[in-house]
Amino acid sequence: MSTTDILYVFVVPFLSACLGAFLTFRYQKNMERRREKRHIFQALMMYRNVGAAELDWIKALNVSDLIFHNHREVRVLLHKYFAYLREPVFSTGQHIDVLYDLLFAMAKASGYKSITLVDIRDTYSPNALDEHYPIRINRSAPPVPPPPSAS
Repeated sequence: MSTTDILYVFVVPFLSACLGAFLTFRYQKNMERRREKRHIFQALMMYRNVGAAELDWIKALNVSDLIFHNHREVRVLLHKYFAYLREPVFSTGQHIDVLYDLLFAMAKASGYKSITLVDIRDTYSPNALDEHYPIRINRSAPPVPPPPSAS
């Protein structure tokens, strides 16, 4: 067997199999990352009008740093949202606007190209939800002004 024959019989098929396996693993890894991002985004979208009343909401927020580790905009907005959940900023209601910006950034990072901020802000929120979630987010109420500063 000549060197050329060995190359065609053994080396080329071996390299082709290795390249195919590498590309398949890479594709699967990328698909799994996208699936994880979409799962987190979908959980947050499902409960965006009830917030922390759902355990899935809390879990999704807490794992967002890990899943969106390579999306700086999402991570910055996530930590801004966390900061807005603390008093006295929380009582201003600004955390809701930051939440919508966060969800919009997550949508873009998850591959939802045609979703808009209006889509995120618009929810179906019947009064019957008050029975299940007495502390749900009330977007229709005007934000409470911050307390006067003690200067």
